[in-house]
Amino acid sequence: IDLPPVFDDPIRIVMGPQDDEFGEAKDLFLRSEWKISAISDRMGYRLEGPTIKHLHGHNIVSDGTVNGSIQVPGNGQPIVLMPDRGTSGGYPKIATVITADLGRFAHIPAGVGFRFEAVTIAQAQAEARAMASLLRTLPDRVREARSTDLSDALQSANIAGSAVNAFDSGTWQTWSLPEP
Repeated sequence: IDLPPVFDDPIRIVMGPQDDEFGEAKDLFLRSEWKISAISDRMGYRLEGPTIKHLHGHNIVSDGTVNGSIQVPGNGQPIVLMPDRGTSGGYPKIATVITADLGRFAHIPAGVGFRFEAVTIAQAQAEARAMASLLRTLPDRVREARSTDLSDALQSANIAGSAVNAFDSGTWQTWSLPEP
């Protein structure tokens, strides 16, 4: 089974719909390393990197947006629109993250560098079909868990680290004040 690419692989995008508003800045956008800002949220992931300059200003007549639209506001720092985005926006969109890469993009931690790679619409559609095919096979790959004692499995996994048991004072952390 082919797994989706890891963080080291570029995030694939389709240029447009207003990429003609950026001239040579499109090349800068594609050549540069980007990082997701810590002030990002479910509406949009703000990118940190070089300033992307507009040819004709940053205001356009508001038009539709989709998950993955990459708007470039007046400060030149792109924003990748996410699931809680507005349905329309008034900044030019230089590109759109392809559907097959949007989930992987959403999991890139703030501050981790990545790059974009432009692909054609036909390539993006082929990747969307391949992803849909992979998702359709998931039910066939689900297997029954053979262990009947889940608590033993969870305890041996130590998923909570050094958890505190409210009923066991031996697990409580206590601090003493320094003596004067």
